[in-house]
Amino acid sequence: MNSDIKCTLVIGSGPIVIGQAAEFDYSGSQACLALKEEGIKTVLLNSNPATIQTDREIADRVYIEPVDPESVLAIIKKEKIDSILPSTGGQVGLNLVILLERLGILSSYNIKVLGTPVTSIEIAEDRKKFFNLMKKIGEPVIESYTLTKNDYRDLMPGIKKYPLILRTGFSLGGSGGVIIKNVKELSDYCDDYFSVHDDMVELDESLLGLKEIEYEMMRDNNGNCISICNMENLDPMGVHTGESIVTTPSLTLSNDSYQKLRTSAIHVVNEIGVIGSCNIQFALDQEKDEYYIVEVNPRTSRSSALASKASGYPIARVSTKIAVGYNLNEIKNPVTKNTYAAFEPSMDYITVKIPRWPFDKFSVKREIGIEMKSIGEAMGIGRIFEEALMKAISSLDIKQSIPMRLFTSPEKTIELMKVPNDLRLFAIFDGLFQGIGVDKISELSGYDKFFIVKIKNIVDAMETIKRGVIPENMENLKMLGISDETISYYTGIPQTEIIKYRIEKKIVPVYKNIDTCSGEFNADTTYLYSAYDTHNDNRISNKKKVIVIGSGPNRISQGVEFDYGAVKSILSLRSMGYEAIMVNSNPETVSTDFDISDKLYFEPVTLEHISNIASAEKPEGIIIQFSGQTGQNMASGISEIFNNIILGTKPEDIYRIEERTIFSKTLRSLGIKQPDFIEASNINELEEKIKGISLPVIIRSSFIIGGRAMDIIYDYDILVSRVRELFIERPGSPVLVSSYLKNATEIDVDFISSAEKSIIAGISVHIEEAGTHSGDATMVLGPGVVDSDTLEQLKEIVEKMRQNFNLSGLSNLQLAIKDSEIYVIELNARSSRSVPFVSKATGINWIDSGVKAMLGIEPDLKYSEPASFFIKVPVFPFKRFRDMDVILGPEMKSTGEAMCCGKTFQEAMSKVIRIMKRDFKLNSVIITVNDADKNEAIKIGRKLAAKNVKIYATPGTYNAMKDAGVKSNVVYRVKDLRSPGISEIIKNEDISMIINTPSESYGSIRDGFSIRNLGIKKDIPLITNIRFASELVDSILHEKKAQVMELTEYY
Repeated sequence: MNSDIKCTLVIGSGPIVIGQAAEFDYSGSQACLALKEEGIKTVLLNSNPATIQTDREIADRVYIEPVDPESVLAIIKKEKIDSILPSTGGQVGLNLVILLERLGILSSYNIKVLGTPVTSIEIAEDRKKFFNLMKKIGEPVIESYTLTKNDYRDLMPGIKKYPLILRTGFSLGGSGGVIIKNVKELSDYCDDYFSVHDDMVELDESLLGLKEIEYEMMRDNNGNCISICNMENLDPMGVHTGESIVTTPSLTLSNDSYQKLRTSAIHVVNEIGVIGSCNIQFALDQEKDEYYIVEVNPRTSRSSALASKASGYPIARVSTKIAVGYNLNEIKNPVTKNTYAAFEPSMDYITVKIPRWPFDKFSVKREIGIEMKSIGEAMGIGRIFEEALMKAISSLDIKQSIPMRLFTSPEKTIELMKVPNDLRLFAIFDGLFQGIGVDKISELSGYDKFFIVKIKNIVDAMETIKRGVIPENMENLKMLGISDETISYYTGIPQTEIIKYRIEKKIVPVYKNIDTCSGEFNADTTYLYSAYDTHNDNRISNKKKVIVIGSGPNRISQGVEFDYGAVKSILSLRSMGYEAIMVNSNPETVSTDFDISDKLYFEPVTLEHISNIASAEKPEGIIIQFSGQTGQNMASGISEIFNNIILGTKPEDIYRIEERTIFSKTLRSLGIKQPDFIEASNINELEEKIKGISLPVIIRSSFIIGGRAMDIIYDYDILVSRVRELFIERPGSPVLVSSYLKNATEIDVDFISSAEKSIIAGISVHIEEAGTHSGDATMVLGPGVVDSDTLEQLKEIVEKMRQNFNLSGLSNLQLAIKDSEIYVIELNARSSRSVPFVSKATGINWIDSGVKAMLGIEPDLKYSEPASFFIKVPVFPFKRFRDMDVILGPEMKSTGEAMCCGKTFQEAMSKVIRIMKRDFKLNSVIITVNDADKNEAIKIGRKLAAKNVKIYATPGTYNAMKDAGVKSNVVYRVKDLRSPGISEIIKNEDISMIINTPSESYGSIRDGFSIRNLGIKKDIPLITNIRFASELVDSILHEKKAQVMELTEYY
């Protein structure tokens, strides 16, 4: 080890965004722990409060601050940093260290970059340098062109071969990547892009349709290099690997092809000079036996996390050890404890990864391509491909988790197979059900025939299932991975009955160990997957044990915040002497790390698999509070099979809370205020009752998360239409329609309930008015956010909730305050997505207290107001979904969050500006707001005008400002057909910000939609909430340099 390394700054990846998700919490946490093992003082910089790595137990010093040069410089000076580790921070980490190098900060303070050198990172990330090196060393690459703002018009005529893949350098998850079909598309794209950006774009000749293969590599300081595993994308080139279904190991390569690509990968990694982990992607033409190198990621990546969980090899940990000077032959494999990291892993099983997309949230085109759109992923592990595939499908927790006939039209099925989209796999199932041949489906989809034959095996088996009869070939169905839920669907027999039948007849799986060596050496861990096989690796202990259910693949509304809770609960259980058992199917997360729990079952988070595990382990209890809505929806099924086994709030009480009509009636009986509401079970009932409630209203359904299917409705006809859709989507379920409290302030209260009392953990006040989903709201926690009278009322309401609903463990209550009256909106009898934020802001491990309360241990805590201000800031994926409106409402749209800390509110808000990655020099601002927001807009305008900021306003806003004596410049709406038009101003002027709040009829097509989307396209900050706009403008105009402080300094 390099003895000069004393204090290392580890760069985190910041908020969860598409292309950079929970996998970097996993790799960053491993890196911090690996450094601490070596006695190196570890300092972490990350702005994401939802991560495990920002817990004080992971790093010695934690800075939850904007991940930018300003923070890094302050930390270097304060902590006497001598080295920096960027590779576990994803693209954010690489881009930041390159910027630090260019700014001279690294050299000025003699900071050593651990792992791959900056020069090597630049070669891998700059496509021109990368392709030049590949040509020099004789590795095959396709033709590539680099265009800049100054030369693109001159160079375009010389480009003759289309289609082309256009990418921007140093990008994340294929961001900005498009397929260019002709010179006009290229010209249009470049005109738009270079009107905003001054960097470059790269064009690669198309490799569409070829097979995509990845190798995960590890190279040490002496040049020793191993292949950890290789991965085969089912989707051909043209679909980003993060969007593709992926199997590990590859299943259709010949040994010659496998060895040829492995040899090439070692050659490339050596020539670039990678130190640590690296992912390399190939395009393979099997007919011609030719390959091309597509790209290299010189860091831990999404694929690294997948490869780690698929192989059992701790990539981030080993990579970090190499970064501080160790070589592969000096690093013990922590799984076997007997072998070294120089041994290439061996796999005697198959894994399949399937992405999970947010198309259930966004009404946009479902096509996928070279730009990532998926939020998360699930992985299935099986002895054969069919079993692994079906486990991955079950893990997705979507309505297509039961493969079936999806479409009545063969033409529609064929179209879905031809065009890459999130339903293509299920269209293949559908096509096979319809009798379309294997060869034809392979030709249409681009999937290898091998995989279509395997899927046909599943379809053939499913077609043997008869209505009303438990299948005689049950064991064969289970060996193919066909779920009990699927068997229930086809037989009509309740799933719980099928599960009970299997357990009674001992048709249950055994469990196999993942040990990196296919059983050649003894493994010291229990990382298990199920199989309908004979030999069982599972060792059942007699210890008292608890099963913790994870939340499955990340998705909007159910993300890394729940994994945080699951991990903290596991650690809490272990500290109390319980054998802590984790069940999850997400390869990105810390919870599926092999050494977090006493036992890890990498299995779908479904009633079937939880029941199999509980039947084998016979635990004292099962915790579902950290699995989001997934666990809540399983609660009654688990109880039906295992009786009173769930720890925390019981299923019958969860039902009373989740069933909105029962919940609303209970609040009424308790005398707790709530918005007026009506309940309807059909359209006729709705039309009769709606007369008793005034518009606008909010539609609410039961048993949902993230505001799924919730809308604010301002129009009667739209209301009837939306409710009709819900009755079709959820037949038999009543719909609740409640009044929308305009101009109310929303509050989130997280609290703990024990047998004797309730304890408020944190009170977070939304900056935006009520109606914006709490996951999308900018929330403030700090001194004085509510007055003493309100606090006492909140305590009283919380205690009534505890007593009436028999709450136990963690819960979250959402309320609105209007005209000094408090209204209850929603109660969740589980950990919420704001618990990690509250825990970091208060410095208290609320998960530990909640788990103890579930186990009957009274928490010795009370509510305490924080000493500083903490703001939770959401981040959104709007750039990835260009045809959706960006207006926020009761259905969640954000992918992640950042936390901004300050001794004062203004200090914390000043960091919000940095989180938005904006240098807000306010030159000119467009303001166009609805009538209700005009008074506040006038106040904003007056402040801007006083600082000589040029204001553009649409006629209604312009006239209101003029009447108030605020100078602005009129700009006309699109429909006015007058100049200067707002589109013209956005395109041609140096606009610093757009403040645009929607009119009440925003559901119809209006100018606002085009204004907002044009703003996003031009990369102009877009604010759609007047309260947030007011706070942001105040911070920009009165910005003070906020201190960069270690987390505990804020307490």
